[in-house]
Amino acid sequence: MKKIYITICFLLLTTLSFADGHKGKINLKGFVVGESKVLSDNEGNFLTFTYDGVGGLMAVEGTTFMDNASQYCIGAASIPGKGFEMGHCKINQMDGDTVFTYYEIQLGNTMNGAFKCLGGTGKYKGIECSGTTGYTPINSAQENKFASSIYFKGEYSLMK
Repeated sequence: MKKIYITICFLLLTTLSFADGHKGKINLKGFVVGESKVLSDNEGNFLTFTYDGVGGLMAVEGTTFMDNASQYCIGAASIPGKGFEMGHCKINQMDGDTVFTYYEIQLGNTMNGAFKCLGGTGKYKGIECSGTTGYTPINSAQENKFASSIYFKGEYSLMK
């Protein structure tokens, strides 16, 4: 009976040590394609733009977080070179579990932004994450659409 009690205690302690979740690396690369709108004055001076787009992400360099996920992002910016582009993304896996992010990228320096997780659903409920993000504009294959390669790199933790 004593052995059974010790075994049960050991199993409970082992299980409890994993109950606080786990941590990992984020290293995603992908693309986004979408539409943008520009608001300018009557003289054609650029003032503000908004956009929304969809794309795909792949985990790279041995990571697995959000591998083969789709994303939908919306954002806005104004006064090029003097402010921040900011927006939100919903990253969705095949099983329907999602992560919601917020990002800021200094205008004129598109490869040097920051992101953080705002929350998640399913296995990502309670997620915390942060890191760097950015994009490189590429020529779109469709007129009146924008296209960019993107990346997210950082760390996450899940508390269950």
